[in-house]
Amino acid sequence: MAAALACLSLSLVNTNATAATAPSGQVAAGPHWSVTRVAGGFAVNLHLDRQLPVTAGIPTLSVDGRNLGPATESADGTSLSLVTTDPSVADASSVTTDALATATDTSSRPGGRGTATVPGATPSVLPADPAAPGRHKVTEGIYDFGDQAIPLLNIGGTRGELEGKLYLPDSRGPKPLVVFLHGRHSSCYGSGKPNPAGWPCTTSPASTEQRFPIPSFLGYDAPARALASNGYAVVSISANAINATDNQRAADYGAQARGELILDTLRMLQKADTGRPAVYHDTFTDRDVSLAQALTGDLTPRDLIGQFDLDDVGIMGHSRGGEGVTAASTLNDALPVKQQFGIKAVLPLAPVDYDRISLPNVATATILPYCDGDVENLMGQHIVDDSRHAFDDNVLRSAVLVQGANHNYFNTIWTPGGWPSGTSDDWASLATGANDPVCDPTSPTTTRLTPTQQVAVETAYVAGFFRLTLGDEKQFQPLFDGSDTLPASASFAHVSVTATQPADSRSDLQTFEHPDPAVRVSGPATAQVCQDMGGTGGVTVTPPQPYCTTTLNEAAVPHWSPAQWAWDVPSSPMLHMTWSAADGQVRVTVPPADRNISRYQQLSVKMAADEFVTTGTDVTLTVVDGKGRTWSAPVSSLNPAAVTRMAGVSSPWLRKVILQQVTVPTSALRTLDLRDIREVRFTGAQGADASAAGGVYLSDLSAENRAVGARVPVQQAAVDIVPTSVEEGSAPSTAQIAAVLSKPVGHQVTAYVSVFGSTTATAGSAMQKVTFTPGRTCVAVTVPTYGDTLPSTTASTSFKVSATDVSGGVMGDSGFGTLTVREDDGVTGGTPAPAVGTQGNACAEYAASLKPGRLTVKGLPLPGRSLTVTASGYRPGESIALALGTTPLGPVLADPHGRITTTVTLPADTPAGPTELTAKGAGSAYTTHATLLVLPTHPTHH
Repeated sequence: MAAALACLSLSLVNTNATAATAPSGQVAAGPHWSVTRVAGGFAVNLHLDRQLPVTAGIPTLSVDGRNLGPATESADGTSLSLVTTDPSVADASSVTTDALATATDTSSRPGGRGTATVPGATPSVLPADPAAPGRHKVTEGIYDFGDQAIPLLNIGGTRGELEGKLYLPDSRGPKPLVVFLHGRHSSCYGSGKPNPAGWPCTTSPASTEQRFPIPSFLGYDAPARALASNGYAVVSISANAINATDNQRAADYGAQARGELILDTLRMLQKADTGRPAVYHDTFTDRDVSLAQALTGDLTPRDLIGQFDLDDVGIMGHSRGGEGVTAASTLNDALPVKQQFGIKAVLPLAPVDYDRISLPNVATATILPYCDGDVENLMGQHIVDDSRHAFDDNVLRSAVLVQGANHNYFNTIWTPGGWPSGTSDDWASLATGANDPVCDPTSPTTTRLTPTQQVAVETAYVAGFFRLTLGDEKQFQPLFDGSDTLPASASFAHVSVTATQPADSRSDLQTFEHPDPAVRVSGPATAQVCQDMGGTGGVTVTPPQPYCTTTLNEAAVPHWSPAQWAWDVPSSPMLHMTWSAADGQVRVTVPPADRNISRYQQLSVKMAADEFVTTGTDVTLTVVDGKGRTWSAPVSSLNPAAVTRMAGVSSPWLRKVILQQVTVPTSALRTLDLRDIREVRFTGAQGADASAAGGVYLSDLSAENRAVGARVPVQQAAVDIVPTSVEEGSAPSTAQIAAVLSKPVGHQVTAYVSVFGSTTATAGSAMQKVTFTPGRTCVAVTVPTYGDTLPSTTASTSFKVSATDVSGGVMGDSGFGTLTVREDDGVTGGTPAPAVGTQGNACAEYAASLKPGRLTVKGLPLPGRSLTVTASGYRPGESIALALGTTPLGPVLADPHGRITTTVTLPADTPAGPTELTAKGAGSAYTTHATLLVLPTHPTHH
């Protein structure tokens, strides 16, 4: 992930320019870079002196030191481009990228330099170890249907491999199935010439170039074998084609392509399980490949029959694969229930979350490595934060923070010594301030895990989570429900878990997400609901609540770091409490309906010391019953990590602020009336800093029982973006984009629509919340556009639009769309695009596009004869494409009332019989049609 992105509302990501950029269109240029006028803005291009590295990160472009946001890679990885509506780039003096250099800023941060010590109490060790080998013999085999066996979703027509490794235990009958998906890594290696297309590794099957795939899918043997030996079927799948093309061709950088790849794999295994033919056409070799031909190793098609319980599925994704598994689950949930797989559990491992995909109806455990040098802001925290209160479901959601773990060592193929090419310690090679003694593996005070230790932690938690959620092996629940315990095989590690229990197992006393009169301040204290990150690298739209932080690097604030394709979408509101003396206090009144907590095991609250605490502070937590009796304890005695700054000395990426779980067993409150708990108090206290002042963040005060919950099969409504086209215009203006819901539902659904980006602050926000009230299926979103009176070198330019952070539904497979701006002042060196006319209401246009209208035809339908064609309902001034079947009959322009009347001539070779005459609008996509019964030229008489 690229560090410190800023000003995203001023950038538009170019997904398609319909004419090549000519040097004559340049308005600024320098060595290896140029700025060119295009339809709707300016294209910024940078040519690189070497190929971009393949990491989880997204490269960005900056003009004169100001970051304009994510850029699109060229197919060969040697150039970057984006489009911006900011006219100041016409005076650019430099264009740079963060993708090829490691920053070295180690500037001081609030709260001092910090410590290399990892805070926390001494955890217990779980009696059962999920990583322990089981009693089952494991048979392994690899299947490979070819490099171009399946079409990939939303990735520019790319076809990819259907390949993976199966781990099958010798137990009888259907088994729970776990799918592993690796992340973004180099797809190919070798001394030969790379394929310019990126994938496959060579240009043809007959090529002699020494280029070979890197088998990233083989990097998870340890957790796969631990699961399989305990009776679970496992498949680890390859995603090299996606990795080779996602930054270049996918609007979402491949998340949904990865998700659909998982569903395609499940469909293949469904065929194998039932003994039906599983045959795929590999276009690279131009041959059909059967399952028997695809399998190598010790497995045959017969061995797979009756082996997979596809109603009991778990999916793990690493890095960009982590966002892939969230996409797989939501794509699955959008299907009719009869077509769904039983995906019950999702484990994102060191994931990205560029798309802010909220995740309903599945148990979730997001594993976050503290010393991640690639996804340094631990953005997977958003997966838990965004989902925990967004749905009417009943599942456990956990965030598992692993101190000392980096990004790459979870995959042995990516680890130095694991493969001949493409290996690294990502912290050492990518991190800002990599020599910080907390994460520098050469430091005598390092917290870093060795590769062997990191795989041991991975194995225990991956195996434990799926054995818990798929196999109902409850002995592993303490690893994920917020209990302070470790597996024996990873007892050397520092792991902390924060958990949101299933809805049926908790009572939310106060979420702290909104101002509430039930939260009161007493004494020298302040308490404000805050959200988002401001300052350098923060959001660009001022939120309704104060920023939670404006001083820290985005890598240090996982709850609030902006996501690339949801930059200004609100994130993680919580209460920021500060006090200047030890008696400053926040009092929370318990709602009358929730005062009886006698059926619950514990009270829980999430807490973190704020960035102005040097080492540690403290808070006294007090519980009060209806008779005024109290129970109190310092938080430092309950969980010292919740009031202690996290480890870090010099790197601005460390000393992260991450909520920790504080629990009070209700058994400890035996002197109180648990049927009448009236208040919970948080009183500032003196901590390790020996200061009477301090500050903490508070979230999710609840009474709860520890549980896992369960998935309930249901089809979720999906939010999609309808592509639209508008004329550029002569000045900044607005356009409408239709956000649509796949079906009407009886509850409210919300999403955030972002357009990358806006012209000026006065032209409107590039991010808006949309609300689908019950029964509503379309919302027209007004967005700003840029216009001028000058020609450019592009006929049109398409800009990215996203619908993210959905609540009450899911992102659809068209959750990313485009706003295409047509150049209406002339094209230099090219052909103008068809006129798209004056846009009407976006929802009305979308509804009309779904229901073809009537095309009136007058005249005798004989080949070579002319017919008069009339239709209405189009945009004023848009070009209408007339066609007879697939034969174009030429365009016609709609009049100011959206009507057409024109004459067309039937081609002389038109065969007799029925055929369709259609007229489709270039901007509205509205179509009218008529069925013609073409008469024979020489009728036969009887």
